[in-house]
Amino acid sequence: MGINKTQGLKSGFFSRAIVFAVTMFFVFTAMGANAADKVVTQETLLDRVQIEDMIVKYYVDMSAGKNHDLTLYYTEDAVLDVNGLISTGRDAIEKLYAGLDLGGGEATASKGIMHMLLNNAIVNVDGNNATIWVVWTGFINEDIKGAPKILEQGTEFDELIKVKGQWFIKKRYITAESGLSTGDWPNYKPRSFR
Repeated sequence: MGINKTQGLKSGFFSRAIVFAVTMFFVFTAMGANAADKVVTQETLLDRVQIEDMIVKYYVDMSAGKNHDLTLYYTEDAVLDVNGLISTGRDAIEKLYAGLDLGGGEATASKGIMHMLLNNAIVNVDGNNATIWVVWTGFINEDIKGAPKILEQGTEFDELIKVKGQWFIKKRYITAESGLSTGDWPNYKPRSFR
């Protein structure tokens, strides 16, 4: 039995249509998974750069042990949630940081130099509000002759607000995924904002 030319064209058209439909299904399904993510536009690009710079500067200050400077990145009524330990307002946030070993200052000078690397940033800007999700990794350089060591890793999700042209942290959720420091973390639970 032979297939005439018309049947062959119809069969090829339907095959391509099915492949196209299946492909579009997967494309739109993947897009729907992160529907809250916004496309970077010319209008939001500068905000995105300012937000990323602010977060990097924050971690540079933290690694240097500048506890008192860290609260300046927050709004007056900000909420900081570190592995379920919640502080509200700049004064409470400053007290929380004062009680944590942040890797800087004289207390850790004998241990080496700590750095935080930030990767995979996803920034969404919506007018004067924004969010950022990032993976952080803490390294320690104990000796110039030795290799750096990974201390900890986790994720961070921040809600930000722009006030008079400057970005501030309104809510910050820090979640360790490895290397959780010793101490009491009664409210720790793994969580994801992605």
